[in-house]
Parts: sequence; structure tokens; C-alpha cells
Amino acid sequence: MIGKNLFETDGHNLSPTLRERFESDPEYRQRLVETIQYIDDFRRGRIAPARFAETMSTSDFPGLLGGVIDRTLLGGYRPYPTSYQDWCNIYRDAKDFRELERHYLDLGDGALTKVKELEEAPYAHLDEGKFAYKVEKYERKFAFSWEAFINDDLSALTTIPARLGVAAKRTTEKLATSLICDANGPDATFFSDAHGNKLTLALNAANLKTAAGVMADLSDKGDEPIFNDPAVLVVPPALKITAQEIVKTIQTEIASGTDTTITTPGLFGNLKVAVAPYISKIITNANVRKKAWFLFADPAQLERPAVEIGFLRGYEEPQLTMKSPDAVSIGGGELSPFAGSFDKGAIEFKVTHICGGKAMDYRGAVGSFGQ
Repeated sequence: MIGKNLFETDGHNLSPTLRERFESDPEYRQRLVETIQYIDDFRRGRIAPARFAETMSTSDFPGLLGGVIDRTLLGGYRPYPTSYQDWCNIYRDAKDFRELERHYLDLGDGALTKVKELEEAPYAHLDEGKFAYKVEKYERKFAFSWEAFINDDLSALTTIPARLGVAAKRTTEKLATSLICDANGPDATFFSDAHGNKLTLALNAANLKTAAGVMADLSDKGDEPIFNDPAVLVVPPALKITAQEIVKTIQTEIASGTDTTITTPGLFGNLKVAVAPYISKIITNANVRKKAWFLFADPAQLERPAVEIGFLRGYEEPQLTMKSPDAVSIGGGELSPFAGSFDKGAIEFKVTHICGGKAMDYRGAVGSFGQ
């Protein structure tokens, strides 16, 4: 056995996973709590190393330790702040690694044609198409020595998995941002003069109103209105404060001849600010990288979202595996994975994250170079 999945309940099957057990089995959750307390006591010197080493060799402790590590991984993955979920449609049902086809159908739902007496009615024009992309595998391994594991008092078990979780979340954020940016600014194939969704305006209230007007004027096939309301303002970190000031501005008016003050919400009070840090990393043009900004419609509002991020079914979150030891105890019995390899005493982790994405319908977004 080359590797051990930390989500297995035993060496023979993958179901139920540790995550499923955590959600459905109160007794398992209680045992995890006790295991966490035991590890904390060891780190604080309340449990002797010899006793801990003996516990590591028991049949169920390594499995419980795997559950603790899994919760630590998710503890780094789930809370890490990202923007893509605000402006991307999330698809969680990719069946495999083959090309995923997202079909669409433009129906004849435009305004009806007036026909004269005895004149034949025209047929609706149906336009079928598809967007295609693949989910792909992203991985990273991490190894440390058995000596470092012992000397580190288990800090590695609380920091490494959490950092790998952060790395997985950053991977999705970077992928999503790469779908709307290139080295020069907003992606040239998606934001263009031909599409009518490309601007060269700095971020301020007046230009944001212009962008909202441009988005509202983008039409469906047949030049039909699509009621494309702006919902998310996506900016690099350098524009975060500017964006928040615009969105949270309160308009104040003083009635002439009186001391009456009237306050009304700003024009963009319903607009959400999403900070996408990889904008200024993917765009390398020095004049654009900190000035580019984007306006997106609500991905749930449109039949075809501007951008979609997809995950392999059952792998919506990162998976952590650990390499099994390739040594056996002279006294018999399986060694803990934390015993390390036979040759070098190395302890190895690997995180796997599976995702993909596609920029789909340009009518759901407006991009500005910010100049």
C-alpha cells in the first residue's frame, strides 16, 4: 500500500469518509474532541513522549489523528477569504476529467411579430450552443523528518494541513481571476470593443454609473433586453478603499432656507465589493495592474453566467493523503504513518484539489483598464 487516504475509515473502503462520519456520528465527533485534547496535553508536556508513542501504535489512534488533520485542513480552506464565489457561478457536478459541456439554448422568447390577415406566422429561431472546459488536478507534497516531527511537538500537524488548505483556496481564486485577466489587463477575448463590455475608465462614482449603463445596454440575441443589473464590483487590493467609499457613500442634501438635513443611501448601496488579489498578480502591465476593475451581474440571475467554476463531484474540497510507512515492526503489527519511511524516516503529506472554469457569457460583466 503506497499511500493512505486520511479520509478512509479502514484500509478496505472509502465509505463513509471521515467527513461524512463527522457530520452523522456524534460518538465519532466526541472521540475527535478527546483526541484533540490528548494531542494538546502532549504538546504542553502533560503526557510523556513514551506514552504518546505507545498510543500512536494502537489500532484506532492514527485514524482519529487523520480526522483531526482533516478538520485542520478544512479549518485553513473554508474560512480563507476569496472573491470568486461572489461573481462566479459554482458548478459542483463534474463527473470526470473529460471535457465538460455546458449547453445552452436561445429560445424564441423575444417580442412577437405582428402578422397581417391570412399571413403565415414566422417560426421561432432556436440557437443551440455550448461552453466547454475541464476540471484539472492540482497537487502539492510536503515532507519532514521523523526527528522534526518529534522535536516539533506536533505543531506540524496543526500548521501544515491548514496551510495546504489555504493553498487550495488560493488555487481556485487564481484560476477564476485568470479567466477574466491577462497580462495586459481585462482579458482581451472576453472584454472587447466588439462585445461592448470594455472600458478605459478610472474607478469613481461617475464611471461606475457609466459601467452600469453599459451593462444594462448589453442585449440578448435579437437585440432583446436582458435586465442585466450590476451586483458585484470586483477590484484589486489597491482599489479596495476606493470601492468601499463609493459603495457606502451617503448622499446628503440640505433644504434651502431651513436646517433640515435629508440623507439617502448611496446609488450603489446594494452593490457588493469583492477584492480579488490575483488581479494585480496576473496583470503585469504596470499602468493597469492596480487600476483595473470589473462589474458583474449576479451569477444566479443570468441563464448563462459570465464565469463558471466547476468542481469534480465528491471533491468540492481539497483531499489530504499521507504516505504509509514502508517498514514493519519486528514485533509485528502495522506501524503508524507517523513512523516515517524505512530509509530516511520521512513523513509525507499530499494535498489534491480538483477544479476548472470557463469565462462564458460576456454580457454578464464589464471590465475597465482603469486609465
